[in-house]
Amino acid sequence: MTITKKYLRDWEKSTFITITPEQKRIILERFGTEPAPYEWSDQDIAVQISNYLGCGEFVKSIRDNSGAGKRYRLPDDIPF
Repeated sequence: MTITKKYLRDWEKSTFITITPEQKRIILERFGTEPAPYEWSDQDIAVQISNYLGCGEFVKSIRDNSGAGKRYRLPDDIPF
């Protein structure tokens, strides 16, 4: 899943959290594309946005959806 400006605007309204234009740019840059071969879930995005807005950093874990029963792991090719 990826997000768009509309998704982010709707998320902002539903959570009653104000996001600055700079934060929006960073969030859209981060979640506007899939980190192939990985995939963002709704929960991944919500948790990471909340964490970023709370402390200025993204959660350092991504779900590997390439097979059932996979554990969360930190991919080597995605900069954090």
